[in-house]
Formats: sequence, C-alpha cells, structure tokens
Amino acid sequence: MVDNVIMPDDVSIGFKGGPRFITTKVRSVSQRTTRLPNASVARHYYAWSQRNIPETMLISLRSFFYDRRGDFKVFLMKDWADFRLIDEQIGLGDGVQAAFQATKTYTAGNNPYVRVIRHIKAGTLVVKVDDVEKTLTTHYTVGATGMITFTGGNIPADGAVITISCDFYVPVAFEGDRFEPSIPNMRPDLFNIDDLQAIEDIP
Repeated sequence: MVDNVIMPDDVSIGFKGGPRFITTKVRSVSQRTTRLPNASVARHYYAWSQRNIPETMLISLRSFFYDRRGDFKVFLMKDWADFRLIDEQIGLGDGVQAAFQATKTYTAGNNPYVRVIRHIKAGTLVVKVDDVEKTLTTHYTVGATGMITFTGGNIPADGAVITISCDFYVPVAFEGDRFEPSIPNMRPDLFNIDDLQAIEDIP
C-alpha cells in the first residue's frame, strides 16, 4: 500500500530508468523467432545512476531508505524523464458518465499504449471540458487514485472532450533491503552507492 510519502526531488533526480515489458522469444530450428507477450502492462524500473555524490545527497538518500525500512514501504517518486501530462485527453462525455480515470496515451503508429496515472501531484491538476477550464470541488473532485469525478449538474455533455494537465508520480519500492555506499578513489568527501534500485508497485 502506498502511504504517499514523496522522495525529495534532489534525490529522485539521481535515478535512471523507465518501462519494461516481458516478452518470451522462441527460436525454431529454421531460425525463425516467435515472440509471445507475457505482460500487458509495463512496469517501471529505476536504478541509482549518480557517481561521486556529495555527503549531503548521501545523507538524504540514506535517511529516506531508513524511513521506508528498505523494501518494506512503497513511496512516490518523480520520474524526471516522464512526469507530466499536457492537455491529455482522458475521455469523451456521453451526458451520463461522471467519473474518468487519469491516463496517459503513448502513440507512435497504430498500437497506442494507455497508462493509468494514479498519483497526481497536488496543486498541478487542470481539468478542461471542450477547452474550458473547470474548478476543483465546484465542477469536479479528484480521488486518491487519479479518478476525476464531475459533480451533479456538471457531467460532460455527449461528445464533449475531457482533457487534463498535471504532474504525476510513480509508486515504487526499493528492490532489496541493502544500502551500500562506498568511497571512490580514497575521497572521503565523495560517495558511490552500488546496486540501489526502485521498482514500480502496481496495485
């Protein structure tokens, strides 16, 4: 369960990573390859990428690791390579449906991928219906899992385009319970952290 503790931005910027699928490849005696998808949803993997970091960053990261009890507690992290929606269409009104899940669609051809966005950064959400900005609590509410629900009398009309803009977080947990800093080149003012990973927690 995510308890909505957010990793500090000056720490999360040290991680690199992104989505992974799982594909099984079977090669026949004729050298033809058959690919079988084993996951319909991508999971995001991150690894600490910074070297020779100052002691202040080490202290922040180590303190956060202690707070999360290693692998035990899920937290929210900013993926600096992919953390924003800009006028993202999340649905079309039909005059009846009131609730719309925040999503992000990745398109590069004819096989779009729709990613569910559950953790919206507070204070960044802008909701529009047919390009008209709506007001939080007056026209809609937003739940803890990114569900946007329009209030009575404000349900989008048939054919109305619902779009959102916001920043968002990825729910992750450290992979493993070890935190292993080292001192490179006999420089006690600089540190490396080896094999520190964080993996998306999908509910």
